[in-house]
Amino acid sequence: MLRFRVGLVEYFNTAPLRYLLPRLLPSRVEVIFAPPAVLNRMILSGDLEAGLVSSLLYAQYPEDLRLLPDLSISTTGRVESVLLFYRGKLEELSQKLITLTPESATSVALLRLLLEDFYGLKPFYLFGKPQKGAAGYLAIGDEALILRKAPPFPGILDLGGVWIEKTGLPFVFAVLAVRKETAERYPELVRRVAEAFYLSRAVGLARLEALLDLRPPGLTADEALNYLRGLEYDLSGRKQEALRVFFSHLARRGEIPGVPELRFTEWP
Repeated sequence: MLRFRVGLVEYFNTAPLRYLLPRLLPSRVEVIFAPPAVLNRMILSGDLEAGLVSSLLYAQYPEDLRLLPDLSISTTGRVESVLLFYRGKLEELSQKLITLTPESATSVALLRLLLEDFYGLKPFYLFGKPQKGAAGYLAIGDEALILRKAPPFPGILDLGGVWIEKTGLPFVFAVLAVRKETAERYPELVRRVAEAFYLSRAVGLARLEALLDLRPPGLTADEALNYLRGLEYDLSGRKQEALRVFFSHLARRGEIPGVPELRFTEWP
């Protein structure tokens, strides 16, 4: 019998999705927690049947994955937890070093797109923590929320805010994906997993105060609530359009072979 493994990150931004999840999922479903980049590798290797993965991963492997309908981590505007911290003036970052968190492929791709195509800059990039000689650092998730209170560099660029300024669209950072063969072989189990996420999301968003115990240390209750209120968890038609626009930019840059069709799981 299949042991269905679902991967999630423990960042605060997933709190509504996982609020009631343990009691709603079927008993044969196990939740695995790991950083986004690790989840990406695990779903490709078959160590996960489903997971919250970078939207970029779906664009890279559309034949291997299917999307759970109407589930994402996204924002319409500033996201507060995908931030470029930088020194000096933004327009002077060309030929300067920016260090990058290794935890999120989508955020790295978005940063490079914004800096290189929308601002016309040509920095150097290196994965790692903030460095003394660097001009910037890309942080995501809880790390970004905490660094914002004591930033390593004085300038702060919110990638979600820049994206909507330049395109007028929301941005989808992560999607709930299922391995294609799992979706086809176990549609009823996939449906039950999706329904567990939908109910957990609905109750979690209605009870945001109940999620405060999950907030990162150092984040006040008001800061945590304001952050969660700025996040979105759907994959509506407008979010799908935003994904296609993002993917079209990546295809133009040669980072993916083309703009993939968005294919969703189906069940009886």
